[in-house]
Amino acid sequence: MKGEVLVNIKNYSVSYPDVEALNNVNVEIIKGQTYSILGPSGCGKTTFLHGIAGLLPGKCNISGDVITNKELVKSIVFQDYGLFPWKTVKENILLPIEIRNQVIYEYEEDYEKLVEKLKISEYSNSYPDNLSGGQKQRVAVARSWIMNPDLLLLDEPFSSLDAITRESLQDAVLNLYKQNPITIITVTHSIEEAVFMGENIIILNSKGEIKKNVKNKEFGDIKAREKEGFYEKCLELRRIMKEL
Repeated sequence: MKGEVLVNIKNYSVSYPDVEALNNVNVEIIKGQTYSILGPSGCGKTTFLHGIAGLLPGKCNISGDVITNKELVKSIVFQDYGLFPWKTVKENILLPIEIRNQVIYEYEEDYEKLVEKLKISEYSNSYPDNLSGGQKQRVAVARSWIMNPDLLLLDEPFSSLDAITRESLQDAVLNLYKQNPITIITVTHSIEEAVFMGENIIILNSKGEIKKNVKNKEFGDIKAREKEGFYEKCLELRRIMKEL
């Protein structure tokens, strides 16, 4: 049985003055499921994500619809962290609470649990300049999660990290998801990351069209990288990518 449709993308196209980024995209985003957006460079992956987030610039032409079933709380994590250097780790994480004029102390317990799960509790009073890349991204993930969003958008957030740090962040997000299954959409260039992070893998071709929407049975297993099925799914996606 199909779950509740959180976002319905219908006949969605986006073009800039010199390029068509997305071409007639149709897909339903189901509440509580995870999605990986995969495809070659320049295929419109980030445009897809920014369209859902409402972050597309005014210079682009848009046709079609991105329909939500309610006013969604959305959070986005970028590759460059987006942390404010003059704020401490704790202040950065609690910033969404402050922006929404909510009472910060009511989120103290959520904050403590979150930083403990992400293994950054000891850095609460530190500033971003004193953190490693992996630690900064953990802070960015915590900030995106603190409001318990309906929709979490990940725009290649781990691509600049080394392999081991990247996998540890993927593990951290998956563990958070297993405890609180919000809807997550991850844009990535990595086939392995797409398989680990998405139970639905949407593959775009160079024309900004959906080539295939692949169901991924390997999703949800924290030890998936140690199993044959994971690499079989990676090979399947690699074959599809080569045909684009």
